[in-house]
Amino acid sequence: MTYERKPFLLILIAPSGGGKSTICDRILALEKKFVYSISSTTRERRGNEKDGIDYHFLTKKEFKAGQNKGEFIESALVHGNWYGTSRRFIENELQKGNNIILDIDVQGAMKILESGIECVTVFLLPPTQEELSKRLSERGTDSSETIGLRLENARKEIDDIRNFDYLVINDNLEHAVEDVRKIIRAESIKVSRYKEIKKNYYRRQNA
Repeated sequence: MTYERKPFLLILIAPSGGGKSTICDRILALEKKFVYSISSTTRERRGNEKDGIDYHFLTKKEFKAGQNKGEFIESALVHGNWYGTSRRFIENELQKGNNIILDIDVQGAMKILESGIECVTVFLLPPTQEELSKRLSERGTDSSETIGLRLENARKEIDDIRNFDYLVINDNLEHAVEDVRKIIRAESIKVSRYKEIKKNYYRRQNA
């Protein structure tokens, strides 16, 4: 017998370079009951990024129009570029019974919390500031000025960690992925997730 459970939104939060996209990809490959919420952004594509797969790439004019129409459950200006999460997608997928995973920055996560949508938040933190700086440099996608800005923003973002549910230290990728999967398993069996527990429990007796 399967007890029906309510789906949930899982938000992975990290400073730029903290590994949220990499861990998100691993979770999606391992957890088949999750769908990915693709964010919209005004930033330029990096490398082999594809529109509609990595991000919805919009012009600033298109993004502003979406904001004015209330299309984003959250939107934030990060490192000079706009990012936003589709309200319709989140609401539709939850209504269909699908779990959703979203990787996002601190600003966006705080706005989703303020929106009242039920979610589970996980902050992914590199073990040290030096390690974060190293990862940003090794990406080879940003100038030294941009890296400096990202590190400065990371210092501010760490101050907000206690607003979130879980903290995963991303020192070892495999361990970090397994920690997130443990969180998913624990959250999936919370009493509050289950629908009509008593009705299901007494079903056979009343059949």
